[in-house]
Amino acid sequence: MKKEIILLKKYQKDIVLLNYLENLLDWDTETYMPKDGARSRSEQNAFISELIYKNLTSNNLFNLLQHLKNSKIKGIDKLLVERLYRKVERKRKIPEKLVRELSKTKILATMHWREAKKENNFKKFEPYLKKIVEIKKQESSLIGLKGHPYNSLLDEFEEGMTTEKLKSLFSKLKNKLIILHRKIEESKLYKNDLNNVYNIKLDSEKLKKFCKDVSNRIGLKEENSRTDISPHPFSQIIGLNDVRITTNYNHGGLSPFTSVLHESGHGIYDLNLPKKYLYTVLYDAPSYGAHESQSKFWEDMVGKSRPFWIYYFPKFNKEFKLNMNFKDLYRYANQATKNPIRIDSDEIAYCLHIILRFELETGLIDGSIKVKDLPNIWNKKMREYLNIKPKNDSEGVLQDIHWSHASIGYFPSYAIGVIYSSQLYRKMLMDKKNIELNVEKGDFKGVTNWLKKNFHEYGNTLTAEEIMKKACKEGLNPDIFIKYLNKKYSEIYEL
Repeated sequence: MKKEIILLKKYQKDIVLLNYLENLLDWDTETYMPKDGARSRSEQNAFISELIYKNLTSNNLFNLLQHLKNSKIKGIDKLLVERLYRKVERKRKIPEKLVRELSKTKILATMHWREAKKENNFKKFEPYLKKIVEIKKQESSLIGLKGHPYNSLLDEFEEGMTTEKLKSLFSKLKNKLIILHRKIEESKLYKNDLNNVYNIKLDSEKLKKFCKDVSNRIGLKEENSRTDISPHPFSQIIGLNDVRITTNYNHGGLSPFTSVLHESGHGIYDLNLPKKYLYTVLYDAPSYGAHESQSKFWEDMVGKSRPFWIYYFPKFNKEFKLNMNFKDLYRYANQATKNPIRIDSDEIAYCLHIILRFELETGLIDGSIKVKDLPNIWNKKMREYLNIKPKNDSEGVLQDIHWSHASIGYFPSYAIGVIYSSQLYRKMLMDKKNIELNVEKGDFKGVTNWLKKNFHEYGNTLTAEEIMKKACKEGLNPDIFIKYLNKKYSEIYEL
């Protein structure tokens, strides 16, 4: 049996290395690739994607997994086989012809999405999105999980999560968030801020130093990471001890700084995955929500906390000569806004943005919503949930790239990650009574070490819910997130 396990690990390593190469190409596409290289890059991406698919769905690998699955292996080897078998079985349900069709459609869809967004014209993107939805419906049918057809797509990103569970959870969360957001809008401080808008302009070269400083304090160093510029901030693991993050200094105010915090959270998670599982399916996060919990932990729970700004406020004030006192800057860092853009929204509105997308995606997949009606439904829900009317399609239904990438089922992971992050932060404060005092001094090592011990070290050996139950003694619990927001924003806005 030892020979079979060695062979299995060889198969896995080949697939993982191809994935890293694909990640490297994607990173280069968004950062340094010359514009005219797009056609060649699309061919390179398609070539590697096809290689990954063929390796992952090969009869040799599947037969080996079936043999090992029915054998008497135990421990990590057994878990390794079970995790990989689940992934391979899912992929094998999708015929290569459909994979190839989706790959080509995504390239065209992304190209037309960029043009449509630039021209504020959803019609230009509509036929390609319609095609993607049709393919994803076929994929859902082929995967064939029980319940709502969206479950088969959601499960790719959040193992074990269901549409039915999220509908109930999001319904409760939505009502609580809308109530809190409207209470803030009625507050005196909120209205005063509208009349005294802080137009903070931070010199990008000086801000780069702060971005480097905060990522270093989290644990990203020059020898294991790099920070670059891209239109939309993202992070990517390229291999062992090699993570890449990006930000965009054209975004105003604190946005470049907070995006580095966010992406550094992703990066440190990848760097802290258990090395003993390298080049296997266990050397990964158990879900996208798990990964998002780490980025939102650093961006929101730490990066928008009072202790964090006690440390950074005097340094920002000195370097940028801000005409603000601590109380005003802390509120500015956490300000409730009427922002139609998801990535620029406040902590309360963020999950409302996600819930809106979840409702649209489930409707697209079960057929209750047509692609052509998306702009009107989007705008109607934005008015209902956030009292915002997008100015145009680019500010509304075209703002995210996800649908052009066929990532239907992905959006709920963002909200799940936010909720997880609040639970983890609460438990950390219970475990480490003085940790906020260290953060006030700019020492984040205790935070990183707590996350590594209680979250990172499991890799993909457990589901996200199982890790949360070990770390926090409970699974997904939106009540903790709601309590966190109510307490924090009641103090900030003197509600």
